[in-house]
Amino acid sequence: MNKLVNGLIVGAALVAAANVSANISQWSIGAAAAYSPSFYNETPSNTTVIPVVGYEGEHLFLRGFSGGYRIYPVGTPQNIILRFVYDPRTFKPEDSDNIQMQKLDERKATILGGVTYQAITHIGLFEIGAGSDIGNTHNGIYAEAVWKLPIRRKGWAITPSLGYSYNSERLNNHLYGVSAEEAQRSGIAEFDANWDGQFFVGLSTYFHLTSNIRVTGGLRYVNLEGNLEKSSMIEHTASTTGNVGIAYVF
Repeated sequence: MNKLVNGLIVGAALVAAANVSANISQWSIGAAAAYSPSFYNETPSNTTVIPVVGYEGEHLFLRGFSGGYRIYPVGTPQNIILRFVYDPRTFKPEDSDNIQMQKLDERKATILGGVTYQAITHIGLFEIGAGSDIGNTHNGIYAEAVWKLPIRRKGWAITPSLGYSYNSERLNNHLYGVSAEEAQRSGIAEFDANWDGQFFVGLSTYFHLTSNIRVTGGLRYVNLEGNLEKSSMIEHTASTTGNVGIAYVF
């Protein structure tokens, strides 16, 4: 289930890659493939192919397992956006080949909700947002700042992005912490995460094969930093995810 949801969210992001220039009330349907390596010790990467459905309206947008509502119409220079997203970040002990990791607790997915301030300027699009776990799984909170520079031409676009996500202690412990009880049970060193975050750099693109058929793709590099690098659960502090998709636009 985690691989499917992971792919749905990545696929939804693919459909949304062209949302700045989307027509009002635009529907799309297609398929996407995604590759996502795991941070955890001896835990395999996720590779999946899934169907994708998207909608881009003047205020409302739905992108697979995420969506939101813009207070002002799409394209407004300054906007407030209410968002929700299914967070697929999970750890299933049985997925790991490491015997000690198999004795840790499962880390379940949840739903995140938040609000974002968006500003469209001549040097790019800026977003600053914050939110929390509304699925009552870890009750953590997060804040995120992102810069994007959409470069659009007739029939295609490319968008580099750069950002930083800062997570609360509860959220980080849910993903990377090892409690005293888990340490005693598994033999893995106890780890108590603090407030910390991750840098990320992305590149997304789309181009139209025809007026209705759109191909999309993207890469994203994520680097855990600060205290999180010391987590005894993780094998890598950096990863690069990739995706590609095709959609029919109505």
